[in-house]
Amino acid sequence: MIKILGKIKSNSILSILFALVLSVIVIKLSHIFSEPISDFLQTRFHLNFYTKNVVFKFFMLVFSILGILIVNGGKLKGFGFIMPTKFQYVKLALSAIGITIASFVVGMVVFIIILSNLFPIDSIGGSTVGFPKEDSIVEMILTVWIWSSLCEEVFTRGFLYGTIQHLDSKKFLRLSIPVWISGIFFGLMHTQLIHNGMSFWFVAFIVFNTTIIGLVAAYYREKSGSLFPAFLVHFLANVVGSFPIFINQIIN
Repeated sequence: MIKILGKIKSNSILSILFALVLSVIVIKLSHIFSEPISDFLQTRFHLNFYTKNVVFKFFMLVFSILGILIVNGGKLKGFGFIMPTKFQYVKLALSAIGITIASFVVGMVVFIIILSNLFPIDSIGGSTVGFPKEDSIVEMILTVWIWSSLCEEVFTRGFLYGTIQHLDSKKFLRLSIPVWISGIFFGLMHTQLIHNGMSFWFVAFIVFNTTIIGLVAAYYREKSGSLFPAFLVHFLANVVGSFPIFINQIIN
């Protein structure tokens, strides 16, 4: 096993394909294990879009950690499970919030205002523009701001990024290949929202934003060597992204 992993690691293309295949397997296994449990809980409790997603993210977290242990010889060391030292958190927070807002504005103009009107697509997805209403602000904080941010960062910036972090010297537009792959993969993960009745262009808008956020999170993961700054970027982006939901609720 060690020799096989060594040969894969020595080849850039094989390393990337190996990491992507394993990441897809993690997502598939998470769906397979979470769906019967979610269905069981649905018959006894009221599970909405957010609480049902908690079960899926739990298995994503579990399989991500198992994946790290398998590819890293039974250790978590080297995959971001440390706290960074002398990190500029204020600068990170301001950058994350600023980039998130800019991304939302650009994405809204391009996808929701321009493209959705120029090219209306009714045959793909649904008609919903926006996420479902949560039951409470506490639910949003626990399920989206904290839990989703944690699980998705361990998966994309821990497992996926960590598996190909030895390629960090290879760069494109000043960002390393692991940063690009981690960020783009994170964005593409959100294409599954099309199955929740959301419109095609709204999902495209979300994929665009999450890709930008994923690139920023991966950049800080690489810069710090830690998952914590990446989690913080993700957390702040989710907080900023929730504002339109709260505003819509106040107006309506």
